[in-house]
This record gives sequence, structure tokens and C-alpha cells, in this order.
Amino acid sequence: MNYRKLSPVANRRPSRGKNFLGAGFLLPHPPVIVPEVGKGQEKAAAQTIAALKKVAEKIRELEPDTVVLLSPHAPMFRDFIFIYNSPVLEGDLRQFRADCQLSFPQDTALITEIEGLMEAAGLPGGRLDEATMRRHGLENTLDHGAFVPLYYLSSRYNQFQLVAMAPSALDLQRLYQLGQIIRQAAEKLHKRIVLVASGDLSHRVNEESPYGACPEGAAFDQQLIEHLKQGDLSALLTINHHLREEAAECGYRSLIVLCGAFEGLNPRTEVLSYEAPFGIGYGVAQFLPQPTDQTADDPLAKIRNMLAKEREAGSLPVQIAQKTLEEYVLNKQIIDLQQLKTSLHQTDINHNNGQQKENETASFDLWTEKAGVFVSLKKFGELRGCIGTTEPTTSSIAEEIRQNAISAGTKDPRFTPVTPDELPFLEYSVDVLDSPIPVQSKAELDPKKYGVIVSQGWRRGLLLPDLEGVDTVEEQLAIACQKAGIDPHDTYAIAKFTVTRFK
Repeated sequence: MNYRKLSPVANRRPSRGKNFLGAGFLLPHPPVIVPEVGKGQEKAAAQTIAALKKVAEKIRELEPDTVVLLSPHAPMFRDFIFIYNSPVLEGDLRQFRADCQLSFPQDTALITEIEGLMEAAGLPGGRLDEATMRRHGLENTLDHGAFVPLYYLSSRYNQFQLVAMAPSALDLQRLYQLGQIIRQAAEKLHKRIVLVASGDLSHRVNEESPYGACPEGAAFDQQLIEHLKQGDLSALLTINHHLREEAAECGYRSLIVLCGAFEGLNPRTEVLSYEAPFGIGYGVAQFLPQPTDQTADDPLAKIRNMLAKEREAGSLPVQIAQKTLEEYVLNKQIIDLQQLKTSLHQTDINHNNGQQKENETASFDLWTEKAGVFVSLKKFGELRGCIGTTEPTTSSIAEEIRQNAISAGTKDPRFTPVTPDELPFLEYSVDVLDSPIPVQSKAELDPKKYGVIVSQGWRRGLLLPDLEGVDTVEEQLAIACQKAGIDPHDTYAIAKFTVTRFK
């Protein structure tokens, strides 16, 4: 039996230097690379194993007090950051028919500090009591996403405590914030830590993958690895959401936490290896803090500035939506449309050297005509809210935008209300709907050109046209039926409509 049992270590030595984040690593977690599981198959991932052994040497050099590890295969909640909780954190690979076990002492003090900082920041998460764990069918046994990196990481040095958690499905801004909190907690306790982002890259790189292959798989891995080589953390944060989904990756969210922990440290990033021996991308990379006399790069500031410039050049409907939501979130006030009209008119003239720019909404008048409107919000490419009306409910398109912008940001039941710190990262789109037309045949539909409304009795579901990832009529109707609670195999009415989309 391969069993590494470690004793808790305390007051072993003083932590060194002012920087308590010694290093960060992106590490893959395929069980097949553990010899007890692979039984020879691991040789196909020789580059990955060699890189992991190099990481183990770095761990031996750093002698961290604690390893903080994020695994996408730990219990994942949509809006809660799960932290394993046991005085001794244990794991094994019995599910992979391997007699291989690991055991590490938990760093309870660091967890307590992280939980306190999370609570102060309004970040949901922490340890769960036994009753809650049982209710959700969960165990405090380390998952393979934690076990595999720890198997190699602890092979040369194992006198560290462990904090293991899941990144959760919270948005990227919150995950980045979690990384900042982990580092703050270590600094407050003077703990020398190493942060590990566990995760494979695309599971669909090539035809060898049991999950199938797609062009987005290789494209995602290529982008991510290139951004790591360049040390461009802001580019990492803005990898296309649809690309990530199609690639079927599982390491990105852990990596965002790692980026947050290194904010202000100007990390030197190095890709130690990349390969896809089984059609699944395995990347090994390290982040090392480096001293600098220059102002450290701030990835979030770069993104804020980029989005601010885009908003300045945004269409009039989008500016109405943006300014409406900002006024409501920041001041709890509903903006006066007449004052807003005057302000936007003057801004347009000033931005165009005294000449009023051409009317972007020449096909209709925002201030007098009526129409149904949908306002959509995205954040780092992920949907953050979408509310609309299929028919006009107010006296003008501008008022419809105002009403639905507030609702999209504060009343979409799928999301918590937008908070002030999120406003700089929101991207807006406004769809002004034409009147719907009944459809007799699916042949009359085109998901790129037409939106659809499905109805059955009192049930109604709507899907806008030209949505990322919706490429066929069948997909479009299935999603609309799901939203309406309609069985797509039942009989239901279909109407189509076009939109004028503003970004």
C-alpha cells in the first residue's frame, strides 16, 4: 500500500521575507498519469510527468507552510465556495482501482482567516457542518482533482499543511477576488503558501479524446498557453466564454483564482509543458513573484479601461441602458429620461467636434415610438441578466429600455442583483423587437435571423436571434421550450420576429 501519512507541522521555522505567496502552479489532474492507475499508460504523458517532477523540486526549494489547492472536482456549488473540512485531509484512488492514498494535516487557522475575509467581502463560501454534508451526499475525502497534483507535488517535500477547496461557479470577478483573499489571509498570518490551480485544459483537443473533438478545443488551449507564455493575465481573463464552453475545459476557473492571488506581484509565468496525449490538454505552468520598482500590472484595471472606452462609443440605446442601471444601483434613483436625452445629445455633439453625429436609430424614434425591448447584460462574456418585453408596456422605446435595464440588473431571478463594484465590468446589448409573425413550418425559421416565441396555453418562452452557441432551429426551439416549461415533443405554437440589436 502506498500511503503517505503526515504529521501536523507548527512553528517549524519562521516564514521568509515579506511575500508570503511563494509560487503558484497550474497542474493537470488525470488519474492515468499516476503509475498505480496508468500501469504503463502514463508513459504517453511523459512531458507532463517530467514537468510535475520539476514542480515537486520547486516545492522542496520553497518549503511552504501550507499548500492551498483549488479543484474543479471538489463539491461545486453555483454560488458557494466549498472548503474541505477535516483535521486530516485524506484521499485515495480506489475508484480508479489503485491502492494509493495520501493524507495531509488541514491548516484550520488559515481556513478560518479566509472565511472571515470572505464574509467581510460578501463572498459566499466556507466549511459545511456534517449535517449539511450528509444532506447533500458529500464527503470530506479529497477528490482526484486534488489527489493527482498532490501525489506529484508532495513526492519531494511533504511537510506542509493543506487547504483544499472548489472554485465554485461564481463569476470571474468573484473568483479573482477569492485569490486576493487567499493571499491576504496568508499575509495576515505570516504563512508561506503555494497556490495550486488544479485543472485539465480542453477535453476535446483531437480525435483521441473519448469526448470527441472540435476546433474550439485546440483553439482554447492554444490561446490559454500563449497568454501564459506572454504573462498576459488580462488576456487570460477575457478568453471568449463560448470558446471555453465548447472546449469542455475544467481548469479555467481555478486559474482565475490563481491570477487574483498574484495581483500586484508582476508574476513571471512559465509554461513547463503542454501536450494532449489522450485528446485532453494537459498544461503545467508556474507563477513566480518577482520584485519590481515599477507599478505592477493590474489585469482588472486594463479590462475596466477597455470597457469604459467601448461604452463611450456605444450606441444611444446602450447608453440609455447603462446610465439607467448605474443610476439605480449607485443611487437607488430612476433616471429622468428628458434630462438623459439632453445629456446624451450634448455628449454626442461634444464628441463629434460640435457636429451632431448621424442618428444611429434612424428607423425609429426612441423617444416617441413604442416597441418591445430586451436588455441583456454580460460580465466577462457570461450572461449576468436579461429581461425584456415582447410588446410595448410603456410610452416609448427609451422608457422600455429604462424599465428593462433596471429589471435585467436587479430582478432577473437567475441572478443576484448587480452590485456597484460590478458596474465597470458589465457589457450591455439592447434588442428592439419587431412585431411577431406566426409560423406554420420550421422551414420558415433561421436562428441567426429570427427570434422565436413558443406558446402552449398560458406557457410562453422567447429566445432572441443570433445568440452565441445557438446554431440550429432545433437548438433554438428546445431552449425556448425549456424556458416556457413546454415539452418540445408536444404540439405548441411558434412565432418569429426580427430585432434591431444595439451594442
